[in-house]
Amino acid sequence: MQTIVETEEKPLGVIESLQQGFTFLNHHLWLIALPIILDVFLWLGPRLSVSTLMDRFVGALFSQPDLPQEFATNFEVASESLKGLGVNYNLLSLLAGPLTGLPSLFARLDFRSLSSPHGGMIDLTSWQLVVMWLLILIPVGILIGSFWLTHVVFSLRSERFLSRAFFSRWGWIWLNINLYFIVLFVAIVLFSLLVGAVGAIFLLLFGTIGAALFSVLWVLFIGFSIWLSIGLYFVVTAISLDGVNLASAVWRSLNVVGRNALSTLGFLILVLLLMEGFSRIWMQLSAQTWGVVLSIIGNAYLGAAIVAASFLFYQSRYHYWQKARALVILNQRSDQNNKS
Repeated sequence: MQTIVETEEKPLGVIESLQQGFTFLNHHLWLIALPIILDVFLWLGPRLSVSTLMDRFVGALFSQPDLPQEFATNFEVASESLKGLGVNYNLLSLLAGPLTGLPSLFARLDFRSLSSPHGGMIDLTSWQLVVMWLLILIPVGILIGSFWLTHVVFSLRSERFLSRAFFSRWGWIWLNINLYFIVLFVAIVLFSLLVGAVGAIFLLLFGTIGAALFSVLWVLFIGFSIWLSIGLYFVVTAISLDGVNLASAVWRSLNVVGRNALSTLGFLILVLLLMEGFSRIWMQLSAQTWGVVLSIIGNAYLGAAIVAASFLFYQSRYHYWQKARALVILNQRSDQNNKS
């Protein structure tokens, strides 16, 4: 026998969410303008490089005379990777807005090395300058990303842009995503220090066995981090779409993901396949100037559609959960009234 909840309209499926995301974007193509402008700036503009500082860091890190054998064997690979990161990383890519989901081709590390900086390179030679730029670029990038997210939300709801409500929601999204970024940063640092301290204790107390135990601990830590990142996938969506604070957004995201684990996992896998699959296409096209332009436009279109699909997927699943919850409560009250 079907319950009241089972007879309710089912939420959007994975494929249906993506289809509606692309349909929505096709009617609001102007939403790709900001991602395109940002990528053109990152492509043709200057590059803030940390190459010199990274070279110094690598030199200091691996200058120890008596490196353990397990570290010495991987020295060359680690050294080249860190130096490559220093050469290719552009601090201005933070203007894409950490955590906001604003699509940007040149914010990806594998695309930063494709072209030389047309606008020149500014090599930062002190960590104080790096910190200063980080303190400027991160909140400014989140401000840009929040502006774009607000446009997506108001487009989904067909509400008037640049109104008082628009600026209020923009400020609210910016404030909470900044707070979210700070909380994540502090949590990562604390967990890293904790895992490192535990690893050092294991090595001192148990030697080789301790190294094996630490490896198991590290795998568990990575697994927990992946699980938590999936559970928090809709935090920014909840902040933007529902206008709730960070704590409520975390609660809603964990509930939506937890109650729709398989669907959410399927959605994330499909999104990952789309983004990574097309990134290989963009990589091939970017060998030519016209290909870079086409890749920027294509990535902006695909990324914006996926963000819209994520909003629709979350909205459908959250509303279904709330409706089902209300119907269960109503059913329980009805049963109590009948018994009385």
